Amino acid sequence: MSNTPTPDAPGSGGPAHGLSGVAMTLLTPLHGRAHAAALLPGTAFRDPAAASELAATGYRAPEVLTDRGNALGPVHRAIVFDELTAAFCREHPDAVVVSAGIGLDTRAERLAGALPGSVTWLGVDVPDVVALRARLLPGDLTRVFPASITEPGWAQRLLPLVGERRNVLVLTEGVLMYLDPAGLRSFLLSCRTAFPAAELVADHPRIALSGLHPIVKATGARFRSGARGGRGLAAAAPGWEKVSDHRFMERISLGHRAACSGCSPPAHRPTPWPGCGPRRRPADARGQQVGRAVSPSRAASAGPAAPGRGAG
Repeated sequence: MSNTPTPDAPGSGGPAHGLSGVAMTLLTPLHGRAHAAALLPGTAFRDPAAASELAATGYRAPEVLTDRGNALGPVHRAIVFDELTAAFCREHPDAVVVSAGIGLDTRAERLAGALPGSVTWLGVDVPDVVALRARLLPGDLTRVFPASITEPGWAQRLLPLVGERRNVLVLTEGVLMYLDPAGLRSFLLSCRTAFPAAELVADHPRIALSGLHPIVKATGARFRSGARGGRGLAAAAPGWEKVSDHRFMERISLGHRAACSGCSPPAHRPTPWPGCGPRRRPADARGQQVGRAVSPSRAASAGPAAPGRGAG
């Protein structure tokens, strides 16, 4: 008999994943990616590791949003993030990709065969998530560090692995909406300080919609900040500039298209600031709208995010 926890089995004292609150929101995008073949049979997107990861979490059914809309949103978001990441790494074979709030994402594995082997993959998440990831992904291609992205020194811890490379892409997928305004500002400032030429790809919803989102009931996590598109996200901290917006929720249905009109994710690029050296390129960001922004050297930001935290 298998020892793998079943979705509705609480086990001894709780689900095997041991997560709560915001950390638990990674389960919904993981569920979506695990069922991508059935949800989007006409696309090439597949995440072979997601199904086994999901089963091993021992999740309970009420903890995951399984309706088609909430399952599809994170998949469409992942497709956009994959496309932006691949384009950046092909242009910069020495790129460093930093996933802030990485969850159980396997982007490095999904893109490994299509990108130069010289790309460096780094991730950051809270200790409980990092411990779960280490257990479920023993062959992880991403080096992951336990830290909160609202802590002032989280990005500096990665600098020894970044070295002199300027081509840094920061990804925040389904994460920023759970930070309060002060935490969001701290995150953006930390990125800009540690990686002055970085590009940021992120998704970010309008907070006015957060109280209605079913993820609140499923996990207890709440959206604490919001931005209207990439331009609004870039304005959350000094030194960032919008680069572009990428809509993905409207791909689900006509209803989602109507709801997302006017709020597609923007890209941001940081504005130059004294003492930062030559201007670097902007970073990318994606969400329900994915936006792109850059810090004093380069940054990207996004619009409303899809349900569920991180890459999941």
